[in-house]
Amino acid sequence: MNKKVDIVDTQIHIGPGGINETLAAMDALGIQSVVIDEYWLKDFFAYDPHHNLENGEVRPICPTAELASQMYPDRFSWMLRVNRKDPDYENIIKMVKKSPNGKAIRIIPGMNPQDVQAFANGEYNHLLKSVTDNQLPLFLYLPDQPDLIAECAKKYPELQIVIDHCGLYNNAMRQGLSNGEVFTPKQQLEMFDNVLKLSIYPNVNLKWAHYSTMFEIPAFPGEKLKPILRSAIEYFGASRIIWASDFSVNQSGENWGELLYSLKSNMDLSEEEMATILGGNARKLLN
Repeated sequence: MNKKVDIVDTQIHIGPGGINETLAAMDALGIQSVVIDEYWLKDFFAYDPHHNLENGEVRPICPTAELASQMYPDRFSWMLRVNRKDPDYENIIKMVKKSPNGKAIRIIPGMNPQDVQAFANGEYNHLLKSVTDNQLPLFLYLPDQPDLIAECAKKYPELQIVIDHCGLYNNAMRQGLSNGEVFTPKQQLEMFDNVLKLSIYPNVNLKWAHYSTMFEIPAFPGEKLKPILRSAIEYFGASRIIWASDFSVNQSGENWGELLYSLKSNMDLSEEEMATILGGNARKLLN
């Protein structure tokens, strides 16, 4: 493959600081642009950074991501997490829409069983409607819940949904949840098949991320991941798959380059498929 690929990494975490170091790494790897989900990793289950609200809830903010996008608008953009209990959620979503480098909203009900149940009960519907009305894509972290994602896709057909992290938990996360069970590799692939069936909804897109952790297969050289990605392409088409490294919380230990080259070295992909998954779709979906 001789053509230079326009690469967009659709999820990394940085902050506070780290802008120049991240830019240098991007230049070294040939990554043109990244989408920042600012997350400080101080507490895995916390919204950091944030403002404290009068109702006892928190409001996620992204100061490092906004600064990076102001300094290097062609290289950095950002998505924002929105707390469903924030009374000013609608204005926050409108603010993202009006920001030149604000590209998407992210919600993460899959972080605990209570929020999964809240999603099932319709307690995120006000957010989903507002994101739809503002014509922003929604990055949705709701692993192992393809039925709930299907209901969302049907209820909001104009909402572009991006399924985070192959739509799966890994076994470590399953065990950390209440009554979490452990899946065999075969069961994990069966669950992924259920995720792939969501391709019948034209507003659903798949984020190819955390694949090495979810399938317990090293990302690089990633020979055994190739048929799994091919299955995803057969269902969604390359035109509805985007790539993300999420390298800063990659539980399998691969570095940014190894996660990237698991795709760049995949000779089973055509030049068009590779360009589409590594950047073309992100340019289109995130404007």
